[in-house]
Amino acid sequence: MSDTTLHPGRFLSVAIGLVAGLCVLSGTVSADGLGERLHAAWSQPRAAEFAAASARIAPAVQAVCDASGDGAEPALALARQRWLGALTSWERLSGVAFGTLLERRLQRQIDFTPTRPRLIAKAIKAAPASAADMELIGTPAKGLPALEWLLWVNPVQPASPACRYAVQVAAEIEREAQSLAAASVPQVDDQTALSELVNQWIGGLERLRWANMEMPARVALTSGGRDVPDFPRRHAGASAASWAAEWEALRGLATGAVSMEATLRERGRNAAADAFAQAMRQTDAAMQALTAEDTPRLLAVAAQLATLKRGVEDTVAPALGVNIGFSDADGD
Repeated sequence: MSDTTLHPGRFLSVAIGLVAGLCVLSGTVSADGLGERLHAAWSQPRAAEFAAASARIAPAVQAVCDASGDGAEPALALARQRWLGALTSWERLSGVAFGTLLERRLQRQIDFTPTRPRLIAKAIKAAPASAADMELIGTPAKGLPALEWLLWVNPVQPASPACRYAVQVAAEIEREAQSLAAASVPQVDDQTALSELVNQWIGGLERLRWANMEMPARVALTSGGRDVPDFPRRHAGASAASWAAEWEALRGLATGAVSMEATLRERGRNAAADAFAQAMRQTDAAMQALTAEDTPRLLAVAAQLATLKRGVEDTVAPALGVNIGFSDADGD
């Protein structure tokens, strides 16, 4: 659990902290405003982690392209490992998409879904060989899901056009990640930053609950057991790991050092903060060791996530003076 004694001046002197607290309440930007604190404590470290992880993919894929004989399988296994490492870093960063990540629409650039195999095949035939060439390739044929397709569903072979294209996809992911890591903190007032955080947190929770968990499970159930749920990352066998990383992001921004709970306490809304923290603990326990094979439990957890969402909308958001807007992550 987080330190619930946090106040706006935690990084400065007590006197400056009191001034910062007044700035939070008045909705003005302070020396350690919420946007700045979120960037320093959350976004920037995770963006740097993702940039470092993404930089390891292209060399590993290139090693597959250059492999010969018995070296191809070990090289492919390493490229898959590098992809999985970057995926985890990405989910920890993008589980709640706010700030620069939202502003630049990088979720679409890096994580376009659903995968479009026909467009990937078309892009391979185009044979892009540089960053400039990749700008001419449509977003649906790029990003982490496209690379998952090229590493697991139709695994690239040494010295093949598909392998050369996979290197370019990986290199573009790295470029986007490096750009994100180098971005400066968006300059917005505290209430605007808080409103974006709460709304995007709800959107991230709903994306996890509905798009990534419940909807694929329910669609599969309508087939009478004939179909396997089409969970994101299932080709790589990483659906459950992806859910866990997304939940880690949601949990951190809900109850971490710079979070919704901390802001509630900064504003003297301790009853709402206590109830929210308790709901988060209960949901966190339900999320542990969740698997893609246990559909009944998965649907039960999804129902609990829906209850948590309603609690944030009905209690946390009003306590923080935040209006809830419609998100395209909203489910049924």
